[in-house]
Amino acid sequence: MCLQEMENRRVDGLSEQLLSERIMGEFSVPSEEMSKLKDTRSAAPVEEELYRDMLAGGTEATRKLFEDIKRLGDMLCHSTPYKILTRTTQPSHAISMLFVSFMLLVLWPNIVGQQSASGSDCVRPQTRANVLVSLAYFGSFAMHFGAQMWMTFVSGLALYFNLPRHTFGRIQEILFPKYFSMGTGLSVVTLLAFIKLQQTAHPELITASLNSWEPMLLVQLASLALCAVLELIVWLYLAPPMLRLMHLKYNFEERETVGQEVGQFSGTENAQLRRSSPYQNVHKRFRQIHMATASVNMGSLLCTFIHLHYLASRVELH
Repeated sequence: MCLQEMENRRVDGLSEQLLSERIMGEFSVPSEEMSKLKDTRSAAPVEEELYRDMLAGGTEATRKLFEDIKRLGDMLCHSTPYKILTRTTQPSHAISMLFVSFMLLVLWPNIVGQQSASGSDCVRPQTRANVLVSLAYFGSFAMHFGAQMWMTFVSGLALYFNLPRHTFGRIQEILFPKYFSMGTGLSVVTLLAFIKLQQTAHPELITASLNSWEPMLLVQLASLALCAVLELIVWLYLAPPMLRLMHLKYNFEERETVGQEVGQFSGTENAQLRRSSPYQNVHKRFRQIHMATASVNMGSLLCTFIHLHYLASRVELH
């Protein structure tokens, strides 16, 4: 009897073992798939670590690049040529003369007019403009117009009505020279590219005098050239004295703990400043140059709008 029970138990144990092995065989993952799963799990942290290393390396390289550029800029600011260029008026006159000479050099054939070698007025066939010239033309005009709209109607007004007056002035001190120098350069690029495009589209204009150009084209030449000249005047002759007067004005106001208010300050709100003749003279002179700068900026913006109207009148969508 005991032997029979032991035999039954042994059979039951073997049956359970076989059943468990069959179940494990049906639901177990093959060894190849298990190895792939382990490789995938181990590869995920490696890829994440590699991504972090690349991001950190790119950030560090960018930081080093900007630090090198800043160091070179500081070296330039402390150099003798930079002091001569920024603290004397002679470089301004030299830049103005170079600008005028360059424009005359570009337009001289059209100013004096030249006859073709055959002496005939034959019309040459039109040719397609170079893509790079078109890119320079539209790109420079778009950047110039966008910068004018942003500085005049967005950035200036937003900062003026939300920041303390002295903080706003020091921000404008950084932006003004860059804004007008960039505007001058972009205006010159737009003007030269416009002339090149017109001469490419109408080859007879290369040697023709300006009198033979269409009146509308002459208006565009005049508006683009005037825009460049106006911004050059502000950059070289109006912005530097205005910023110097602003520093003098702020020195007077800081001694009277004035300058942290937001918005306009006429100088009459403080009794000490109201009685100070030097402060009133500086304030009056600053307001005059600031008004002249704003007027010239609006004049250059009007010139840009004239050329924008010219472009809009010639757009055709097919």
